[in-house]
Amino acid sequence: MFGEKLKKLRKDKNLSQQDLADKLDVHYTHLNRMENGHAQPSYEVIKKIIEIFEVDPAFLFNENEDSSEPSIKNKNLAERLKLIDSLTLEDQNAITHVIDSMLTKQKMKRVLQETGIAS
Repeated sequence: MFGEKLKKLRKDKNLSQQDLADKLDVHYTHLNRMENGHAQPSYEVIKKIIEIFEVDPAFLFNENEDSSEPSIKNKNLAERLKLIDSLTLEDQNAITHVIDSMLTKQKMKRVLQETGIAS
């Protein structure tokens, strides 16, 4: 189940196995083995997967959850995301751009705080 979910997440982000392997700092053959259920990820690799795909850890390992969609705990947000899916592609891209900008800002803020540059 984990391997199938990892493969779907990777494909949803249009990443090749080599691209994701580079991000995870593993050899692409190891990633292939994880996706095919022949190898298990280390704790560090799991942390990177969660960060890259921004998924709940339970989603990766819980067999009861639908493998096609990560769970969203905030019901209001989940409803809005469903509505966004009905917008034109142009509007979806605009919303995605805004979200990506906000997330990048948050990540940069966190990095600066962790390095002690910002307080």
